[in-house]
Amino acid sequence: MNLRGKEIVLIPQSVNYLDPLMKVSNQVKISIEEKEKANKIQRNVFKKYNLDEKVDKLYPFQLSGGMARKVLLSTALVSNSKVIIADEPTPGLDEKSLNEALSHFREIADSGSAVLMITHDINAALKVADKIAVFYAGTTLEVASAKDFKGNGENLRHPYSKALWNALPQNEFKPIKGSQPLPNELPKGCLFNNRCEKSTNECFEVRPKAKIVRDGMVRCIHAT
Repeated sequence: MNLRGKEIVLIPQSVNYLDPLMKVSNQVKISIEEKEKANKIQRNVFKKYNLDEKVDKLYPFQLSGGMARKVLLSTALVSNSKVIIADEPTPGLDEKSLNEALSHFREIADSGSAVLMITHDINAALKVADKIAVFYAGTTLEVASAKDFKGNGENLRHPYSKALWNALPQNEFKPIKGSQPLPNELPKGCLFNNRCEKSTNECFEVRPKAKIVRDGMVRCIHAT
């Protein structure tokens, strides 16, 4: 897998991904195929993120966290890659820059590339995603259409997805009791069994397999 080649670009959570010995403008230019236009393309994408010309000559250690993320986003936007994996790409961005970044991801997806965004900010994901995969204790418990995240979560399939949705401030702001199990202390049955209000004895004995329910994937024996 080439994480900075023509096929796949990774936007990592850690800004340590940037080469500390290379000016940030040059790092972005590496991903540009049209080398004769590299300077212009790089400057235009920096301008989109309000990175002025003096940033072109800076090294990663001279950037703030938000500026470094903008540089990483710029790398993805100029790459013309088939797949973009964005690991927590939005923390540190102001609201305007966040919305701009999300809109650019949406444009990339609409142009035919695949964008996988890994985030704790479900509200940001819902602004641009087609589908949302909900992870818990290292396992995907549900894959649902973004449009299923509405109301009180009645269209969601897994109890954790519903609880997560209703824990958001704009919804019921209802906390989920307990905490996720540690990797070396995973329960025998359903990973969410001791926190789920609908758990039965079977939930503590059987690890649910993935199944399709209402055009979405879910791992729950009680999903309907």
